[in-house]
Amino acid sequence: MLTRVERVLALKNVELFHDIPGEVLADIAVLLEEETFEDGQYIVNEGDIGKELYMIIKGEVNVVVGGNKVAVMKAGAGFGEMALIDSQPRSADIIANGTVLALKMESEDFLEILKQRDEVALGIIRVLNQRIRDLNQKIAELNQKVAEKSK
Repeated sequence: MLTRVERVLALKNVELFHDIPGEVLADIAVLLEEETFEDGQYIVNEGDIGKELYMIIKGEVNVVVGGNKVAVMKAGAGFGEMALIDSQPRSADIIANGTVLALKMESEDFLEILKQRDEVALGIIRVLNQRIRDLNQKIAELNQKVAEKSK
């Protein structure tokens, strides 16, 4: 079990919380629950309503959409924030690839933090913005490949 200090240090390595001051992370750390997942275990299921945000502390997960692996997330990544923000179903399956240690935050705590701490909301906006940019880049690359094949 991680101590509060270890949780704060772990949060500092999570992309959602990189720029958040340590004293704010200390307040967040007490709200988190540790969970361990074994290889092949589903952490979240595509289509389910999301009620938790997860942050990977150790290990990695596969991101699977419609049965197709689309990405791998490693320690320092977070997932589940989109479903908490817009109350829509999960957009992917997240499956443990080996043993995974994650910290979980419940939706009520997450939304309360967003209301109270602008810096957390800005961190999430930055992460979501980067994900959109990455997706746009992948789409552009796919379009380029399709255009080259049709010549």
